Amino acid sequence: MAMKAVLFGTGWRSMFYIRIAKALPELLEIVSVCTRKRERAEMFGAEGLNAVTDSTEALSVPHDIVIVSSGPDGFFSLMKMLDERHETVLAETTFLSLSDSELDELSSMKGFVAEQYQYTPLFASAIASLDIIGNVDQLYLSGLHNHHAASIARLVLGFSGCVPDEILSTSFPSRILCTGTRKGMTVNGGMENYERKIRTLRFGDKLFINDFSSNQYASYLYGKHFEIRGDRGVITEREVRTVGDDGRPVVLPFIFHRDWTTGNGSLTLSHVTLGSRTLFSNPFYPASLNDDEIAIAEILRRMDSGEDCPTILSGIEDARTGRLL
Repeated sequence: MAMKAVLFGTGWRSMFYIRIAKALPELLEIVSVCTRKRERAEMFGAEGLNAVTDSTEALSVPHDIVIVSSGPDGFFSLMKMLDERHETVLAETTFLSLSDSELDELSSMKGFVAEQYQYTPLFASAIASLDIIGNVDQLYLSGLHNHHAASIARLVLGFSGCVPDEILSTSFPSRILCTGTRKGMTVNGGMENYERKIRTLRFGDKLFINDFSSNQYASYLYGKHFEIRGDRGVITEREVRTVGDDGRPVVLPFIFHRDWTTGNGSLTLSHVTLGSRTLFSNPFYPASLNDDEIAIAEILRRMDSGEDCPTILSGIEDARTGRLL
């Protein structure tokens, strides 16, 4: 039976859950939506959703979980209210703007965070390949912001705690052709200013290099890049480089198998392979979900089945590390 969810927020992140509920009704049912603006409530109501502006009214509908995807404004007070109600929460990782005392207040809260990157086909495949390259001690990462980068670094390098032994940093202002904004692609050819921030963090014998540009989410000229170094090879976003039994170098590319789903012509990922090895199988295939939606749906599936998934405490720890990036 599908989990029944109350959804707070109607921004672009909230749309992931609405699309998942439509594509996987056996996994998720959104029983009410709470938004601050009446016009938004009316718009979602016209799409068949039970949308209201009053939190008490939204929570009065029988439900299993509360999804908080409403952005930083009022986030802390909303989370505290849900904690006092003993709700099971799945929260977006909006912890960066909170004070240390506010983070401490939420650290014992029951629930989970939508830290989905480890479950995306790309990062899930890389993590599944770590055994090939032996002992891993270095990660270079470009493409994830703050807490998301910290989460992947913690998984790949296996360090614990939030405070590194050493931090080196540089920030570099520059300009580049503008190709996109939050609203989508632009072809006006104008230039935009941006800042590239490089942070090097050492946790004992582990090295994490985070390289992020202020316009990286919107620019079509960037992508997600990473390099994981072990003592028997290197993993990048494209391939695994190691050595074979004969000692000769071997390059194994990640192959992302995408299939045209029947009826709607949507290209949907089915699985990822590395040589003869299947690293990732999409448990929701052939539902038409993008890679982020696959990952968030996996978190929902894990919540429903009682499997491990990122907790609010882990999200807070990632935010504390993320502040340094």
